[in-house]
Formats: sequence, structure tokens, C-alpha cells
Amino acid sequence: MRRVVFNGKFRAGGLNGVHRVAARLIAEVDDLLASAPAPDDPPCALIVPRGCAEGPPLAAIQLIEDDRPASQAWEQLRLPRLAAGGLLVNLANLAPLAHRPKLTMLHDAQFLRADNSYPWRQRVGYRLLTPLMARSSERVLTVSAFSADELARGGVTGRVEAEVLHNGADHILEAQADPAALARHGLAPRSYALMFGSPKAYKNNAVVFAAFADGALAPLRLVVVGPPRAALEAAGLAPPPDAVFAGPCDDSALRALYDGAEALLFPSRTEGFGLPPVEAMLCGCPVIAAPCGAVPEVCGDAARYADPDDPAAWRAALADLPRDALAAAGHARAARYTWARAGRTLLSSLRELARRA
Repeated sequence: MRRVVFNGKFRAGGLNGVHRVAARLIAEVDDLLASAPAPDDPPCALIVPRGCAEGPPLAAIQLIEDDRPASQAWEQLRLPRLAAGGLLVNLANLAPLAHRPKLTMLHDAQFLRADNSYPWRQRVGYRLLTPLMARSSERVLTVSAFSADELARGGVTGRVEAEVLHNGADHILEAQADPAALARHGLAPRSYALMFGSPKAYKNNAVVFAAFADGALAPLRLVVVGPPRAALEAAGLAPPPDAVFAGPCDDSALRALYDGAEALLFPSRTEGFGLPPVEAMLCGCPVIAAPCGAVPEVCGDAARYADPDDPAAWRAALADLPRDALAAAGHARAARYTWARAGRTLLSSLRELARRA
């Protein structure tokens, strides 16, 4: 029986979607090991760099803080020594090449795309290293069948296709909606559509901005979560003059915005999973999305789809929105994506791999 060691380097980075997934999966596995242990469960540890010990308390997984700070060298050289002989579990896209055995989770294959908007050094690094990380892993996980296919066709995973472990989204229901979130921006329920802003080309904000241009959807306004207007304009985008920029939002503010929105607009040309649509559906917010990437797989017929290149299609979708029916269908669809289910799937995989001595 091999020890299971979780790679905790992600704790050294700022909270983003990938890091959040890693943290939540580890928390779910810890809860399962504590509440429903199996007689032959492997010993488990989370190894973090110096200064990264703070986090949710763990009941069954041992937390080990190293005396060295986080760096690429720590992950590639130091961590393999600390995890020697164990199954190393890497849930945030990166893994040490030298360590075997390991499980690696790759969230998407965006780095293979020309329009991924990543700096060229990062893009080249991922293209060179990710196939090596994947092919030196005993198992590769990813978050959708779409991503598994992209990784296979891009030559990342080789002959063995990545296994699918869908994300959960029910964390959004654990947050109490911030009652002041709408008032802070002068918003009333159903007076706005919601979108996550991004300067990255594949996020395709431009088609929604064009749909709202010249007051075409007035009095409905566009609320943009994330970067400020200036950051999007610097990327060559043209947000409508009356767009509301809500800035970065915690889960409480985000839940309130989902609750009050007429719809979430999600025009991305490619997504490995697409967490915002699932969060929105759980909150009873209808989703209008581009039929691209993993979104049709994840959302099925519970979302309405609009051409990613046609602003008129987005205007039409908003103008004739079967809101109540779409909200009900979305909630039923999104209810399948729970963190408990994801945790059970991961733990089953870890138990199997740990027994391979």
C-alpha cells in the first residue's frame, strides 16, 4: 500500500479556478476519509511549501509544511524527495517530471490554441512540459470529455485518454447572498444580464459588447464581473457606455448577482468545463452561451445557445427568453455537479492506485 501525497504548491499562488478546485477536492477526500474510512485506506499527507500551512483544517490528511519556499524548483526537485515512494497527487495542472508514481489533473488544453492569450513563454513551456508530465503519470484526470479529447488529439496524453472528473459547483449555494450587492451598483432584479469579463481573446467578450452597443437592449444593462473597463479597453474591446463593472466578487456577492440577473451570458469559444454557467443554473439564473468547448456537454439542453460570432443572435436570445422554463431546467441539470460526487470519484481512484505496489 503506497502513501498518498498531495502536491500543495498550489497554496502558494493566488486563488484562481484551478487552485480552488484542488483545495476543494482535497477537502472532500479528507472528509470522506474521516467520516467513512475503509479498513485498507492508505495514509495520506498534504505537503506544502514554507508559509503555506494556513487553510481549511484537515481531519484525516496529515499536513506537512516544508522549510523551503515555493518555486518551480521546489515542485520539480524538492517535492519528489519529500514524497519518495508515495503516490503523488497533482491537482493543479503541474507535476514534477521526476516523480513516479503520480496522478495528474489537467484542467484543459487551452495552451495548445493560438488564441489562448497566454504569454509566449508560458505557452511554450506548457506545450513542452505538459505531455511529459502526462505521460509519466499513472493516471491523468481532466474535467470534461471535451478536454479529454482535446488533450488526446493534441498529443498530450498519448495512447491513454484522460479520465473525466467533473467539477462541483454547489459551493455557490453554501454562500449567503450579499443583500447589498445589487444596491452597491444601482441595480434592480431582472434589470441586467451578467457576464464575466476577460481580455483573453477566446473568452469572446466582444460579441456580447456588440449585442449591447448603441442601447440595442435598453433598458436591460450589462453587468461585468472581474476586470475594470480600462483593462478591457486596453485589450481592444469596446464595452457599452452604460455597462456596470462589479469588479472581483466573492461568492456572496456573486450569488446575489446570479439571483438577480435576467440571464448569465457566457460567450467563450472554448472552456474545459465552464463553472460560471453551472453556478448560475444552481442559483436559478438562466444561461445563454456559445455552443463551444465543454459547455454543451456540461449544460446540455438546459442552456440557450447563441452564435459566438453573431451579436444579433445574442440580442434575439435575450429578447425571447423562456426564463422560468430555462431556470427550472438549468437547476435540475446543475444539481448533478456536486463536490461530494467529485470527491468520491477521486478517492476511488486514489484507493485503486495506492494498492498498486
